[in-house]
Amino acid sequence: MDRNERTQRASGKDSDGIFCLPRSPHVNGLSAKPDSVIHIYLAASDKDLLNNVNRILQKKGIMGLVDMSGRIEFVLDGRKGASYAARRFSDYTSEVALSFRDQLAVDDSLVESCIDRIMSGYSFRAGLRGYVLLKRMLFLIFRDPALISPITKRLYPVIAEEFRITLPQIERNLRYLIKTLLDDEASSLSRGKNNDQKIFWLCRDNQEDKPTVTSTLARLHDQVMKEFRSRLSQERSGC
Repeated sequence: MDRNERTQRASGKDSDGIFCLPRSPHVNGLSAKPDSVIHIYLAASDKDLLNNVNRILQKKGIMGLVDMSGRIEFVLDGRKGASYAARRFSDYTSEVALSFRDQLAVDDSLVESCIDRIMSGYSFRAGLRGYVLLKRMLFLIFRDPALISPITKRLYPVIAEEFRITLPQIERNLRYLIKTLLDDEASSLSRGKNNDQKIFWLCRDNQEDKPTVTSTLARLHDQVMKEFRSRLSQERSGC
């Protein structure tokens, strides 16, 4: 069924008594498939209701119903045997799981892009080991913000295991990364470089004389979250 045909069907009831509403074409996952539409079945009698349900079950072997509380209730066609019904449900769950993994991959790519923009905006030295650690830490706390507090007891052990380094090594690398950035900023300002020539400045708007690892991580995390929300808003508005 092409888009024009779906649009025509969405404007009224077809010969089967079905109202079809096309889903947004930019939505990822199952709804992105060309034949994915929302089917609304209008049954005026018990016979109509049974016929519609029977038609779906004969074709798909499974159908889902959403109750008023938002829970999904599945009906499996057992008339062809329990094995057939189990296969239909297994096929459905596999397809949904694949769609979910695809969406996670898209989201992960977007998160990493946001992290890259924020960190490059500060002009961190990408060749330092602390840069790699900080980037990974920002990704992890984006997925689980609880890891940031307390950072040494929750986030550091995860990084230590993943990169096979000690907690003191993590701290030293991150402190050195921050120190080199502050030194670079001080050098730039001493040469009269305009603040507008760099997107972000760690030496500005700090509550402390010297930014700590925790305060820097929290600051960057907030900026990554804002960047992510901004990107999502732009995608949804079609910009």
